[in-house]
Amino acid sequence: MLYSCHENLEDRAARETKEFTEKKCPAVVDQFTIMDSITFDRATKTVHSYYSLRGTADTVGVLNDGNARSALVDELKRNTNNKVYKDAKFQFSYTYYSARRKGLVLYETRVTPKDYE
Repeated sequence: MLYSCHENLEDRAARETKEFTEKKCPAVVDQFTIMDSITFDRATKTVHSYYSLRGTADTVGVLNDGNARSALVDELKRNTNNKVYKDAKFQFSYTYYSARRKGLVLYETRVTPKDYE
């Protein structure tokens, strides 16, 4: 008899974020941005992406003008890769660190279903 293993959506999110991080991170997004990792927080149903900023973008306040959040929300709305998670009303968090000054958070935001629906 064959048995199939079905994972729930939270298990899938945890697995996929871990696999992505292990296989593809760090990943160069553009000349200023490196994706360091992605995690999943089951308690809050949040997919959390971590980035490092370098060069002229590695400055406190560079993303705090409001345009960064709007761009992240717009990208999330258009992105079909996260459709299953958006349909399940997951949250998405983004943290940008300084590449030069390890541990310094340059920008952080959370996008909720209310923002992307």
